[in-house]
Amino acid sequence: MSRESYADAREETAVALTIAGTDPTGAAGINADLQAFRDCGVHGAAAITAVLWQNTQGVNGWRAVEPDELRGQLMAVADDLKLAAVKIGMVPTAELVDVVANFIGELDESVSVVFDPVMASGGGDRELTTASARERFEVLAGRVDLITPNVPEACQLVGDVDEEEPEELARRLMEAGWRRVMLKGGHLGGGNGRIVDWYAQDGYVEPLPALQRVDADVRGTGCQLSSAIAAWCATGGGWRDAVANARLYLNDLLVTRAKSIGEGRPLVVRVGDRR
Repeated sequence: MSRESYADAREETAVALTIAGTDPTGAAGINADLQAFRDCGVHGAAAITAVLWQNTQGVNGWRAVEPDELRGQLMAVADDLKLAAVKIGMVPTAELVDVVANFIGELDESVSVVFDPVMASGGGDRELTTASARERFEVLAGRVDLITPNVPEACQLVGDVDEEEPEELARRLMEAGWRRVMLKGGHLGGGNGRIVDWYAQDGYVEPLPALQRVDADVRGTGCQLSSAIAAWCATGGGWRDAVANARLYLNDLLVTRAKSIGEGRPLVVRVGDRR
């Protein structure tokens, strides 16, 4: 391939950046984000906010990077790559929230920004953000295009709202300044083995088409969903199509590729094209 051909390929390649924590077992965080980006046809860049020691049985501990370390990673990416989308995951301290807010605030409005407000481990037994960080999340709202909380996370963000009222939760998030909301309904009970998520934009809230519920508590699902949404937007898709396609993508993974390979919760396993 000639140098000119490489330049053409560079210009045609959509790039998405994930800002999140690590997972040494490869099931969640940065690891899952990058896999979802590749699955959805975009190149993935990454900036690490925290190093976690976790496995399929749970999170044993974590350490946040220093603000200058995160800022340096973000600047290194932005100085060299043309970003089409950013996915934000675990941001464990208030100081790091401010670094991320300053970074996305300087991005062109054409760059799609998705925020998955990670607050606790999937099992809910360990907090992954400080209280001061959660209180600072609001500074991201002005530049985040879509927030993707589950029901417990949404309740923490908006205060005392009944978990069984997802429509009200989504509406309260919009009132708090978030432009678009995709409220994940996995924590809600669902009849007939189906799961319903909720989408909110411009003051309007609606349930999304029901998908097959997977009984297994698979790790990394929130990471993969928000990353897939960001990837679809990076390739030029609209927000409604991005959400619809990402939900189908994740549901297919859960139905066809969820597997227990450790002593704890199952994860999505990809080995070639085998299912």
